[in-house]
Amino acid sequence: MNAGLPVLLALLAVTDASFCGFRVAAGRDARIFKADYYRAAIRRGMGRGLFTTALVGAGIAGACLFSPGLFPQLLVCAQAILWVLLPYATLTLMGMGVWAAAEADVRTLASVVVLGPFTLIRPWVIATAAVAGAWKAPGLTAALVTVAACGVQLALEPWLNAGMRPRLPVGGSGETVKHKATRAS
Repeated sequence: MNAGLPVLLALLAVTDASFCGFRVAAGRDARIFKADYYRAAIRRGMGRGLFTTALVGAGIAGACLFSPGLFPQLLVCAQAILWVLLPYATLTLMGMGVWAAAEADVRTLASVVVLGPFTLIRPWVIATAAVAGAWKAPGLTAALVTVAACGVQLALEPWLNAGMRPRLPVGGSGETVKHKATRAS
């Protein structure tokens, strides 16, 4: 078995978190030039992705200390998970590459054909990866750890979404105000 599988899964998790940061920010800023806003959102997603990945990794390391045979079992689960996640990640990154390198019409096509639909199926892909990993798990503990790790990744986008509000430009200086909903009395 390859001990590099956890590193690959961690890289996929942090990359997914960065994309989640962008997705929760998209459409919430009324300014025309949003590059700085989106970069900050991606960094926010990446930061939370690093935090959750480190937390899950520490939990798994602790569990492996108490159960020495767990790590090889988790490698079996990781292989099954990667069979689901790698095709999805490859197509997503290819779509993002086309979006980043192309002109406006092709960017729109990449967004409509790949990036938009893949955003919708993301929870299903992660759930499928959890089921595949748990199905291949040699033991119950490995199956539970696999499902829990996938659950943490699924919870990342709602966590990033919490506290995000639409931002409206105030003036020409680039300042923004967070939009507050008013209640009719």
